[in-house]
Amino acid sequence: MKRELSPGARAWRRPGTRIAVALAGAGLAALAFYQLSDPSAPVRADRDAHARAAQGSGLDPLSDQEIQKAQRAALADQPRAQGVTGRPQVAFVSASRLEGPDGGPRVADVRLYDYRTDEMIVRHVDLASSQVIKTERATGTQPIASVDELRRAVELILADRRLGPGLRTSYKGAAGHEPASASDIHTRGHIFRAPQAAGARNAAAVAQCGAKRCFTVDLQLPNGTWMDTGRIVVDMSAQRVVILDR
Repeated sequence: MKRELSPGARAWRRPGTRIAVALAGAGLAALAFYQLSDPSAPVRADRDAHARAAQGSGLDPLSDQEIQKAQRAALADQPRAQGVTGRPQVAFVSASRLEGPDGGPRVADVRLYDYRTDEMIVRHVDLASSQVIKTERATGTQPIASVDELRRAVELILADRRLGPGLRTSYKGAAGHEPASASDIHTRGHIFRAPQAAGARNAAAVAQCGAKRCFTVDLQLPNGTWMDTGRIVVDMSAQRVVILDR
């Protein structure tokens, strides 16, 4: 008798989106491996020394202290409770310089995603004074996923009754134990927009993605195997997981 798979099992097992439950022998040949390059020791030393510096100059990459200072200034008036609800804000920080004469203030651009209004906010912070000197808002624009957001996306997948059991089984097969938390699973995230669901029978379920915040995620097992989960969409604005029916 042919066994009918549940929708969750099909999401993990269909070609192109399959997660192996048995992670030994010939089954590994069907999975893709990625080699993450590690910079040389001199490059790491130079990078680490810069990160520890208190203040850079011009358009130099921001130091750790500058990033922390910019984040504090940009988030000073944001409600702290938002993270507790499981809908964290983005804080992506980069060096910038507003239009003006050379030698102007060293400025950090802090990109936030406001889940209350589904807008991206860019706050320009004068690093010398720790003051926000300009704020811009835009809809339909998505900054890259933050670490906190990706952690929350994995939490939603683990909590999903269709997907959670299979992910835990795959992780246990690679590590010998189940993940203690979502932080144990290395994750890469990609912004998902509604047109990417073209051809899916349930495309209407993700029709607001792009205007709302949605991700697809790649999940890595402890043995280095990346799992292709392209049919799984995490709607961060609605805090739900959608399995595209293709």
